[in-house]
Amino acid sequence: MFTDKQLKTLKVSKLKTKLHKLGIYNEYMQYERLIDYSKLNPQQHYLFKRVLHGLKMYTKDEIDKMHWDKKRRIIKVWKRSQDVINKWKQFIAYQDSKRIFSIFVNSKLGKELYDSSFEYLPDYRNKLTLKECGIQYEHLIVKFIAEGLLPKNYLDIK
Repeated sequence: MFTDKQLKTLKVSKLKTKLHKLGIYNEYMQYERLIDYSKLNPQQHYLFKRVLHGLKMYTKDEIDKMHWDKKRRIIKVWKRSQDVINKWKQFIAYQDSKRIFSIFVNSKLGKELYDSSFEYLPDYRNKLTLKECGIQYEHLIVKFIAEGLLPKNYLDIK
């Protein structure tokens, strides 16, 4: 049916389309290799989980023994990561709604909604899951690196 070359081209095309939808195509293309979450080393997993989950990744004893300043820094980075994720999920929902309202561009209200620009609402917490938004851990890693929550050399850490 399809040759291996055609299948590979289709997969790359599908990935590019998804990355454009998520708004991270340019950031993702900076890396010469694909990121695979399952192939990260323990240090990379630790850093990513700390940014994503904050103090929830530690036991109660570890938190009690931790210096107050380290706790404060972990919480600060975690809150910032949650803001980045919330803003990103709002942007994805905005893009999806824009696609829906493209059907109604002939009506005045539909055109207004379609032509409106994205506005981040920091007080609104988007409750869609990462899976519902089409976000995978690999995409989060790229986003966190781009936002400065993970180090630029994150993929080279041993």
